[in-house]
Amino acid sequence: MIRCVVIDDEPFARELLGDFIRKIPDLSLEGSFSSALKSLEVVRKKQVDVLFLDIQMPDISGIEFLKTLDHKPLVIFTTAYAEHALQGFELDVADYLLKPFDFNRFLKAVNKISQRLTPAVRTNTEPVADKKDFIFIKDGTRLVKIELASIRYIKGLREYVTLFTKDKKIISLQSMKSLEELLPSDFIRVHNSYIIALSSIDTIFKNKIQVGDEFIPVGITYRKRFFEALQRYYPGKDFAH
Repeated sequence: MIRCVVIDDEPFARELLGDFIRKIPDLSLEGSFSSALKSLEVVRKKQVDVLFLDIQMPDISGIEFLKTLDHKPLVIFTTAYAEHALQGFELDVADYLLKPFDFNRFLKAVNKISQRLTPAVRTNTEPVADKKDFIFIKDGTRLVKIELASIRYIKGLREYVTLFTKDKKIISLQSMKSLEELLPSDFIRVHNSYIIALSSIDTIFKNKIQVGDEFIPVGITYRKRFFEALQRYYPGKDFAH
């Protein structure tokens, strides 16, 4: 379970973030506060994985508050001002949500922090062996948790993507670009319409690859990056092309 705390002086923002957090099974809302000072006891004494932190607040700004913490959780800044994003990245925050944001943008931030939180640092007592890397995908009106190891390839068509896993396929209203940004380096885009898991490749041809029964084209503009990724994934192998 990923433990979250929300700090924002706007009641609507706190309520919205709380609703979004409760929609995702792996997130737990440990506290919601209208100022950074009110959150001190919880943030310093409780194990907190992720802080959703507003920047402009009375008493002390989110940036100044973050600088006071000896042990910093992952931070997602929430702000109405795009110019604050640069300050956030200088402090190595995980992401920032520019108000007003919707659930899809929130979900993208959550998937990003899920990749950064390894099983060993998550605040729970579940065995590490039971933890697997995952992303959440919107499937109609529900969220589906997909283990990355189960994904074989992804096919895009206009504003939809279809994820082909080892035992099912899921269609989601999402762009290929946004999904590509969530995936680790062992997934590679090989065509405008395809992303593949390098571990799922069965056969490599000159201009296409085979994954199971599917033959996937390798676009000219993607060839060089694809073979470089293969070389990194299988060091010592010769992928002359």
